[in-house]
Amino acid sequence: MSSSFVIACVGKPSAGKSSFLNAVTDATAKVGNFPFTTIEPNQGIGYYPLDCPCVKHGVTSKCKPRHGWCTNGRRFVPVRMLDVAGLVPGASEGRGLGNKFLDDLRHADVLIHV
Repeated sequence: MSSSFVIACVGKPSAGKSSFLNAVTDATAKVGNFPFTTIEPNQGIGYYPLDCPCVKHGVTSKCKPRHGWCTNGRRFVPVRMLDVAGLVPGASEGRGLGNKFLDDLRHADVLIHV
């Protein structure tokens, strides 16, 4: 199941980004109460539910979405989510994961601050 829409969770170290990712997606990211538990971005797929447009237009027999699926008049659209390492003070000078952190975020369409 592919998704071209990407949401990234950002925030300070140990803020709950990995816990949030695990709660809203199929991910099983490692969770720890210490900085830099996440080094490489964790990924998961979550599903955004909305009313299926096929129901509104009366063509449910032809309902075959390219992404996700429909059940009982509800469409579930896949959304890829990323959990990146926490941002520490001085990252712009190379502290923490610095530029790697920014490169990981470059792939996201939306940022959620946790």
